[in-house]
Amino acid sequence: MALIDHVNWAGLDTLVTDQQRNRSAHSPVISLFRWWARRPHSFAGALLDAAKKEFGRKSFLVADPFSGGGTVAFEATRRGLPIYAQDLYPWPSKGLAIALTAADPDGFKSAADRLLQDLQPHRMGYRHESNAEPWETTHIIRVRTAECPRCLKRRFLFRDPLISLASRRSKELFGFFGCSRCGAVMKKRKDVRSFSCGNCGARSKTKIQSSTSGTPDFRCPHCLESHRLSALLLSSPIWHPVLLREQSVSDGSSRIRAVEQSDSVEDDAGAKDHSLRVIIPDGLETVGLRRYGFSFWSQLYTQRQLDIITAALGRVPGLEASDAVKQHLRLAILGATEMAGYICRWERYHPKALEAIANHRFSRSTVTVETNLLSTSGRGTLPRRFAAALKALRWMRSEGYPVQTAHADSSSPRRLVSGALIVTGSSERQLLRNGAAQLVFTDPPYHDDLQYGELARLFHAWMAHAGQCKEPNEADEAVPNAVRGATTEHYEDKVAACLNESRRALAASGRLILTFHNKDMKAWRALAQALFRSRFDVVALATVAAENAADHNKRGKESFLSDLVIECRPKGKKRRRPWDIEVHGVTKSPERKNLKAIGLAFTECVNRGEGEIETLFEKHIKRLRVSPVLIGRGRK
Repeated sequence: MALIDHVNWAGLDTLVTDQQRNRSAHSPVISLFRWWARRPHSFAGALLDAAKKEFGRKSFLVADPFSGGGTVAFEATRRGLPIYAQDLYPWPSKGLAIALTAADPDGFKSAADRLLQDLQPHRMGYRHESNAEPWETTHIIRVRTAECPRCLKRRFLFRDPLISLASRRSKELFGFFGCSRCGAVMKKRKDVRSFSCGNCGARSKTKIQSSTSGTPDFRCPHCLESHRLSALLLSSPIWHPVLLREQSVSDGSSRIRAVEQSDSVEDDAGAKDHSLRVIIPDGLETVGLRRYGFSFWSQLYTQRQLDIITAALGRVPGLEASDAVKQHLRLAILGATEMAGYICRWERYHPKALEAIANHRFSRSTVTVETNLLSTSGRGTLPRRFAAALKALRWMRSEGYPVQTAHADSSSPRRLVSGALIVTGSSERQLLRNGAAQLVFTDPPYHDDLQYGELARLFHAWMAHAGQCKEPNEADEAVPNAVRGATTEHYEDKVAACLNESRRALAASGRLILTFHNKDMKAWRALAQALFRSRFDVVALATVAAENAADHNKRGKESFLSDLVIECRPKGKKRRRPWDIEVHGVTKSPERKNLKAIGLAFTECVNRGEGEIETLFEKHIKRLRVSPVLIGRGRK
């Protein structure tokens, strides 16, 4: 019997869909550190419960060699199962180790309150008076400016004249529009088709015309010549403040308004030397930052933000608190570094700041927002992160921490695992002894859909600044990357090496559970070959809901919202026939039928070690009487 036979897949689909709408409410630990492609907690929990039924044992070791956001580790811990989790990168592995380290919630709250009190002088820099009433600026919205290559006059790079709705009220009728000629801001009805600037008199349409290439047509408002955006961003960034969001100190009410001459909104970034003045390395993701004129990580932040983060990290060691509390405080502070003031984007239709890597890419916007990191209002601020960490600590205490949590480097000696062992380094070498794990439960990197290491560089730069990590070796990452010269063959080799090591650490009667989806047939072929080379057989398949269609990295795109679940066993003498494989779960939609077809084709390639996966996929598509969707269309 397959392990996944014990799962109620229809019920699990419903549960996953419901919980994905508000993940942090159901699993507060998700707010502790950002990672990408986290699997749903309810899904991981259901598979672990199924494993208990299949093995008939209350306790067994679970291993996750590509642990990332740590979903499997958290859910194993909640069930009292020993867990071994490993990731190449320090940010997720150390974040997970800290999250699984018990700390007194009351002690954490007390230390966090003292730290915020110590940082109060920095917060006062955002305070001002308006009509004798005290206000605190929570966000400063800026637009990038550029000199026209033809007439040499200054223009303001509003990609869309609508900068922001005037409030977050459900029936808000007004919005703020920006003039590309002089940078002035006007409050108008949000449905206007054009408007006149009250400062310079220029007339602007509210719909930007696209060029034949589909990119915005940046026409100079002075000489009327059009230019590509890349031609306007060759010089160092110069920013012009246009809007403020502020909160009343007296009653907590908030408002958005245009910047006035008396507002203290200018940034003296670069006025002080900062140890984060570290060159941003080349990469598929970071090259966009460099093209936008950023050379150093410190340039992504305003001086006030740099001062707040540096002061916060500097004060943690001197606090009267346990080492565990200090670790949790430090993790929350490092998490706030994703609110970089010159790359965070303002969500204009639902006014709020979006994190620098909110859509799994470094944001490259010409309208950015500086978040007051000490405000009690707004996403990603220190008070909000401390509150989220406190909630997670209380949740973990109620669910049960591991009997002990240890962190190690992948070069350490092999050992027995009691509680949780979290390891940093390539899973080509794991610290488990032979046959120690009963279940390996993981999701391998999704080919080139995500450049995990490059996206984590921002956090690693700050961790190095805080003395918390050394520079990781991205060459060990199992992800194709043209800048590093890593191909699909590199991906296959790395995944095969990690899975082969997992097979060594897996008991003879143990199981390997993988989750995967991808549009690119090369990714499926490479993963199939990696499993075949590491001597596994596929024994069962299932489809399950995985993603939230409302996530902004999915909106308006042809994207997978489901995963293929792949159950494997170490290859034995008995040959498992692919046509005996049952596919569990709801498979009525075209997407699910395509996942079923690729799963069956994938199984034939793994179990028989032969056949072209493209041809086999077409065979199963015809048999299922469905048209190909998503698969074969490139990146996720």
